[in-house]
Amino acid sequence: MKFAVILSAGALAVAAVAIAAMPVQDAKAKTKPDDKAMGGAMDPAAMHAKMMELNKPGPEQAELKKMVGTWQIKCKSWEAPGEPQESTGTSTIEMVNDRFIIEKFSGEMPGMGHYEGTGTMGFNNATKEFEHVWRDNMNTGMMWSTGKKAPDGTTTMMGKSHCPMGEMSCRTVSKMMGDNAFHFEMYGTIAGAPEMKMMEMDYTRK
Repeated sequence: MKFAVILSAGALAVAAVAIAAMPVQDAKAKTKPDDKAMGGAMDPAAMHAKMMELNKPGPEQAELKKMVGTWQIKCKSWEAPGEPQESTGTSTIEMVNDRFIIEKFSGEMPGMGHYEGTGTMGFNNATKEFEHVWRDNMNTGMMWSTGKKAPDGTTTMMGKSHCPMGEMSCRTVSKMMGDNAFHFEMYGTIAGAPEMKMMEMDYTRK
């Protein structure tokens, strides 16, 4: 609300400068705001109603809640086409404010040692998209992704991150396989090279 007031004040200041250069009678005609143009955007009751609508958890948040629990994970990873490296890990997922899930992963990264990461995911009622951010102990940056769920339950998200070769575009595909299993795949495109499968993870509820 404060931000909207500041913007309105700035807009009025600009309008005042323009009006000062007009004849007096034109200035008087222009000083009254256009109620039709501004009423919907500035009406406090309408803004409050919209805020409450967008704030309310819905079916998408209920779907996310199904991920809450402790999971055992089998992971396959590729640094280049060919046979993958295999590893295992565990993940705990909790729900926050009935709106977001927070995942904490712990495992081993083949050839690199202990790996742990934290992800936060939610569904934005305003944009109608899922949003996800991931951070871990092998990067000082974070990967931000957005995407949608298809009618078959598959969620595809697009994001960007950085690797030793530069900026990487990422595509993730995930799907609940019943109540106690979850499948995840990640594909990457680096420096304009063809997209390559980089990771595959199968979650099994403990």
